[in-house]
Amino acid sequence: MDRAEANREASSVALLDTAVWVFTGLIALIALILAAEWLFRANTFPVEAVRFEGEFKHVTQAELETAVMDTVRGNFLRLDLDAVKTKIEQVPWVQGASVRRAWPRDVYVQFTEQRLLARWNADAWVNQMLEAVHVSGNDLPPDAPRLEGPAGTQAQVFERYESLRGLLAASGLTLTRLTLTPRRSWRLELDTGLVLVLDREEPEQKIERFARAWPSLAREGHAIQQVDLRYTNGFAVQWVSRSSREGT
Repeated sequence: MDRAEANREASSVALLDTAVWVFTGLIALIALILAAEWLFRANTFPVEAVRFEGEFKHVTQAELETAVMDTVRGNFLRLDLDAVKTKIEQVPWVQGASVRRAWPRDVYVQFTEQRLLARWNADAWVNQMLEAVHVSGNDLPPDAPRLEGPAGTQAQVFERYESLRGLLAASGLTLTRLTLTPRRSWRLELDTGLVLVLDREEPEQKIERFARAWPSLAREGHAIQQVDLRYTNGFAVQWVSRSSREGT
């Protein structure tokens, strides 16, 4: 056999080897595609159980199951965890949730309930994330402070409430209602019915000044209707009218 024939034979063998490898690769690829298609079919690995972890105080398991019923149907591997999370967090008393797969076919949902800190405007509440939420029930906190303000200001109002409440409490005064007006002034109502008015300039410092003066005012506290603190170096006292005092 001369050199030319040897080269042709070697080329033929190499071409055959290449064809075998290509054919084998195609078979493997087709098998992989078929296996993947089978694996991800809705009825191949269906979700078997959804397990909920959290404090069931206001939320019931039946509510959570109903919320995710349509979302968890189908293949375990193709389950959209974000969609399940969204559905859970749409349940009114749920504040947040996390979702994970548990092999081979379970889904675990961990959730936290809303913790209500204060009433917000006419029909909402401020939760632990300082969000405005709408919930209902028979065991809503009856002694929660009342906060009011323009839409979207609940975090600002609550933080201001916390700082002013602490300053007043040091003098034995209890803040029960705080309102941020559209003009960004503050109106405080105490449990005694006394009203304090503040502007946006240094409200904490002005409350501190009032708190220091309160012991001398306390003797006539029942006769004070409102205290205007919108002054740089003092405040103005509005007394209950004589007719109102005589009628009590």
